[in-house]
Amino acid sequence: MSENIGFSFEYVITIIIVIVVCQQLMSQSPPINTGVVVLAGLVVAYVSLKILNYIFPQLNRMFDNVGQYYSYQFMDHYTSIGYIHIFPPLLVVLILFIVLIYLRALG
Repeated sequence: MSENIGFSFEYVITIIIVIVVCQQLMSQSPPINTGVVVLAGLVVAYVSLKILNYIFPQLNRMFDNVGQYYSYQFMDHYTSIGYIHIFPPLLVVLILFIVLIYLRALG
């Protein structure tokens, strides 16, 4: 079983589970003590994280690979576009043009 310290996909799933459980706790019994809700959230987070680590030991590695793939695809397309080198000056000109129109300095 892998023990994770960094932020990972399992933590995202665990946080979503905890938010849903705490929301259900608060809506089902509104006069409940806040300490009980916090304690229940911590217990649910610990149990769900242990279950996810036990059932899906390769989940983080798989989603890291997916993230690296999309990052590579984005950077590959980003570097293949030739307009990126001329776009910032055109953006500055466009912003100046819009400001001048807004100030009614062009007509």
